[in-house]
Amino acid sequence: MTEPLRPLNLGGILDRGVQVFRAQPLLFFGLGAIPGLVQLGYRLASVHPRATTNPNAAHILLQVASYGMLFIFWLTSMVFQPVATAAICLAAARVNLGERATVSSALATFTSKVGRLIWLSILQGIYSGWPLIFAIPIALLIGGVADSHQLLSIPALTLVYFLGGIPCVALFTRYALAFPATAMENLPAQAAVQRSASLGEGGRWRICWAFLVPTVPSILIVVGAAALVEQLKTYSPLVAGSPITAAGINGVVGLIDALVFTPYSAIVLTLLYYDQRIRREGFDIEQMMAAAGLNSNPLPPEAALAAEAVPDDGSVPNATAVPDEGRA
Repeated sequence: MTEPLRPLNLGGILDRGVQVFRAQPLLFFGLGAIPGLVQLGYRLASVHPRATTNPNAAHILLQVASYGMLFIFWLTSMVFQPVATAAICLAAARVNLGERATVSSALATFTSKVGRLIWLSILQGIYSGWPLIFAIPIALLIGGVADSHQLLSIPALTLVYFLGGIPCVALFTRYALAFPATAMENLPAQAAVQRSASLGEGGRWRICWAFLVPTVPSILIVVGAAALVEQLKTYSPLVAGSPITAAGINGVVGLIDALVFTPYSAIVLTLLYYDQRIRREGFDIEQMMAAAGLNSNPLPPEAALAAEAVPDDGSVPNATAVPDEGRA
């Protein structure tokens, strides 16, 4: 699917995201299934053997194995979530530009960059989520909550939402384009964060709403399923007496959610990345010049400067050379 690159409004970006998804649904379902299956495994592993007053050696071993599996799935999620996100961004970019993309080729691009992507995910979380460090204690204090378990109460959650959630969303809009930036420009984690902050200037509100449109339904589906399972426990002995059943229901709902909303969110962020480049850097003109065989440098300013830097061996690079990916 190829369409001329041009600036899009919010509705156009969301609609274009649906078109990109529908162009190769199996590709995006496959990439979204990776974090979804890991989360399913994590939910099932979170069900531990019931505590007993006099545990034997077999029971203790089973508990240790259960917590060990939970840690393994958590660690696996830390690895596969950022890799899948970067792969979806790359696949979305290729489909949007009319190029071929497969699950294996998208993942293979980032097999040697796992550490960078994990660090980028951590930086994105720190830079966007630090208000929660102050919001949670303030919610505990103002709400008169006696312990951390009561944070699940409606008043406490409301306080956390207003004191922490809104600032976190506002901060995330600065760093939302970091994964598309590192996927397309091969930037290190810190450089990708800085690139996102500079590239998103002038488009914060569009980025915010484009992020919230797929995120809010995703959260509502997962939270609604969890609430439904809690209600089922009062009516169904099977669900009430089998924690693995409840975890399985929540896990399957989470998997379905990941198959749809995880790829779509990354596709929308990728389209926003290109839209900001079109508005701020004339990326559409660069692409047309490259397609016409004219000398152009499709690299962004940061990548172009890096390409022109003097190599470690002291030789002088050819400043007029056009990168291979920019040749017609």
